[in-house]
Amino acid sequence: MAGATLRWGVTEAFDAPDWPWGLLLVNTVGSLVLGWLLAADWRGDVERLVRPAIGIGFCGSLTTVSGLSVTLAELGRDDRWGLGTGYLVATVLAGGAAVLVGARLRRSGAAA
Repeated sequence: MAGATLRWGVTEAFDAPDWPWGLLLVNTVGSLVLGWLLAADWRGDVERLVRPAIGIGFCGSLTTVSGLSVTLAELGRDDRWGLGTGYLVATVLAGGAAVLVGARLRRSGAAA
């Protein structure tokens, strides 16, 4: 519930008519957190519970493929295919880069 509430607040605050900045931001931040979680060495019982709570629970409700799909459908409906294509490419590249950065931060101990 916390992730969905945060997503709503961020998209309300940052989305603009010509570019859904808020949705891009929450999906990128969620990818960063997931990259960090996946690179962590989880050994203890409590840690094994925290990982799915953050990954599936928080990040699952923060990030949204359905929101991306709706945004792309709306852009297509409005004949804004170039913007939709650019937004899709930006989302995939930003998310992929964020996973790599999150994993690198975890492995380097910078965000331990």
